[in-house]
Amino acid sequence: MTEDAKNTKRTEKEGRVIRLYHAEVQMLKIGAAALALIALAMAILYLEYFRLTPGFGARYGLYMLYIAISAAVIGIGAWHIKSYRHTFSCSMGMMAGMTIGMMSGFLLGAIIGATNGMFMGSVYGMFTGMFIGAWITRCCGIMSVMEGLMAGLMGGLMGAMTTVMMLNDNLAIFMPLLIGSIVTIMIGMSVMIYKESSEHHGKLPKSDRYEAISYISLLFILAMLTTFIMVYGPKSALLAVY
Repeated sequence: MTEDAKNTKRTEKEGRVIRLYHAEVQMLKIGAAALALIALAMAILYLEYFRLTPGFGARYGLYMLYIAISAAVIGIGAWHIKSYRHTFSCSMGMMAGMTIGMMSGFLLGAIIGATNGMFMGSVYGMFTGMFIGAWITRCCGIMSVMEGLMAGLMGGLMGAMTTVMMLNDNLAIFMPLLIGSIVTIMIGMSVMIYKESSEHHGKLPKSDRYEAISYISLLFILAMLTTFIMVYGPKSALLAVY
């Protein structure tokens, strides 16, 4: 086989791989772009404004990092569901709605609960989890929407309750473990979606640049909203001693 034939064959193989995994490749690109944009915005916000507040870094610095990671993780999982959701059965829609709703609500509720207390953590985690869980799987029928709503409700309440209860018990060690566990669950969800939708690989419609930019912008807004609620939102009286 000549060198040109080998190159042509290699190019065709790479093209088939790209077509087969284009939703996953786009998902990872969007997650990386969102994480980079949010982390840059967080750094600028801290250096130009929050750094002047006494004790801000010690109290909120790590949580700003957690918010950036959480927004990217939620964005990756939600994009993967969005890419395949028109192929979902009712049971797949329910499973995806439950996973994304609960993980989103739990993550955001846990972060706000640790910095603002049980009330703000519960309210913010509950409503963001319910909205994300229902919105992402809304095309799969009322059962998947209900599953997303219920999972977001439970996840938001449980996330806030968990971090508030651990304020005096190694919360700084627990938070990375929590985020790592949720990342593992989201990876499992993506693997499940990919395997269960194997007959649709290579047939998914490609998203245009406008859709990707709009989606990254939504993740950026989510991260900024969470940050400003964390810093300026009402604080529980319990947090006054920490």
